[in-house]
Amino acid sequence: MRDARIRCPECGAIVPDGFASCNAVFNDVCAREYGDPIWGAAHLMTVDAYVLQHSSQHGPRSNAFHLMRLCRLIEHGDNPAIGRRPPRQQGKALEKHYRSFPYLPPPSQPGSIAIVDVHGARTPQEHIERVRSYAQSVWNAWTVHHAWAREWATSARGHFETG
Repeated sequence: MRDARIRCPECGAIVPDGFASCNAVFNDVCAREYGDPIWGAAHLMTVDAYVLQHSSQHGPRSNAFHLMRLCRLIEHGDNPAIGRRPPRQQGKALEKHYRSFPYLPPPSQPGSIAIVDVHGARTPQEHIERVRSYAQSVWNAWTVHHAWAREWATSARGHFETG
């Protein structure tokens, strides 16, 4: 019999098969968000928090981008809904800067809330509240890099605004 108390090596959540199970939960949450725009009202926060908690699975500059965007969403009030990405020209301009982003090493503690805590919400409002708590927990865990994220979030403002 398999031990059901395996921790995801990235976020520490207790899941049946480590990272594979954690990733499956993330995919399930995203499917629900993509399936209904009401559930997807905080989608970008879901993505940023998950990627930051599972940073070894992504490119070395991914942490910088997702932390900067999470800063925009949490501290600047940008819209985290599905489809709220920068227009193509602004996105292309941001890509040029992306290559110069530093590698931001993850914190030793990834945050007190994980994607498994978001999963299973019964209503869209409950889901959005869970996602916002998740994103805030991850943002708080990355305190050591807040100054960098705030500087870039302010300078990249035009790249994130949508019409």
